[in-house]
Amino acid sequence: MVLGLVVGLVLVAVPLYLWRRPEQAPLAAASGTAATASAAPSSASSAVPYVPPAMPAALDPKVKLEPFRTVRCSDPGPGKTPPERCDHITFFEDALSRAVKENVSCAPPTKTGAQVSFVLDIDFRKKVRKLNRGKSTSLSKDQSKELFACIEKALPTPDWDSVPHQHARYVVSLTASYPPSETF
Repeated sequence: MVLGLVVGLVLVAVPLYLWRRPEQAPLAAASGTAATASAAPSSASSAVPYVPPAMPAALDPKVKLEPFRTVRCSDPGPGKTPPERCDHITFFEDALSRAVKENVSCAPPTKTGAQVSFVLDIDFRKKVRKLNRGKSTSLSKDQSKELFACIEKALPTPDWDSVPHQHARYVVSLTASYPPSETF
């Protein structure tokens, strides 16, 4: 009876593990970063944060972007995936960093500068993305309303089926530091 229980448990547990296990190779090949993915450390504790690509000098204003931080990724059903094990959605991360750098003029003038946290909620099942204001934003909602409208308008419409991803939903955060205004 104990042997039957162990065999039954193995027959259920092994397929579930193999089904839920993240696959790194297809993601790397699909995003065109096979060389960097194979050179990346495999342990979760030494995960390297995604840094947006460098912008041309004409588009690179004084705004400073911190590396993207994956807040969470999830799939339908029970279980949680730690943020360190989430893949990067480079299409959305590149688009958000470009939109922030290209729309610096939409930021309200401030004496001391501002820190703005952009939180992008991406749902591949519903094919919806939402841009939200993060908690670490130093501007009030009224001050940042126009900035967020400009950034939202500048984000491209994705071809949902062609964006490589491992999970159904992602929440990523980007913090931008705006310099003090010269005209204030």
